Amino acid sequence: MKDKNKRRYTRKPLKIEARYQDKEGTVLKGVVRNISIGGVYIETPSPLERGENLQLTLDAVEVGRVIDVEGTVVRHEPEKGMGIEFTDQSNKDIKKLISTMRKLDQASMLALSRSAFED
Repeated sequence: MKDKNKRRYTRKPLKIEARYQDKEGTVLKGVVRNISIGGVYIETPSPLERGENLQLTLDAVEVGRVIDVEGTVVRHEPEKGMGIEFTDQSNKDIKKLISTMRKLDQASMLALSRSAFED
């Protein structure tokens, strides 16, 4: 198992729908579990094989758009999911999504700390 401390980018937990196609062109779905500038982990019963390239569509409600991104399968867990490394690790839409998630995290932490003082 890969040491989490050796990852290049910090991962953010996330739960949004992802769509991708297999070699035959069948549209498959999964759920994004975490994301970073470098890639994404998708929980799916139909993971593609390691080394396969794919076009991925993420339903990013947080930024009010659908994000299309290309990547390569770098981790394959049969009937569980797959890790995808993005081809373009400077994708502006992915950066915007992660930035928005950070702002939402900070706002909820601030709200929690305020409520702790109100009692």
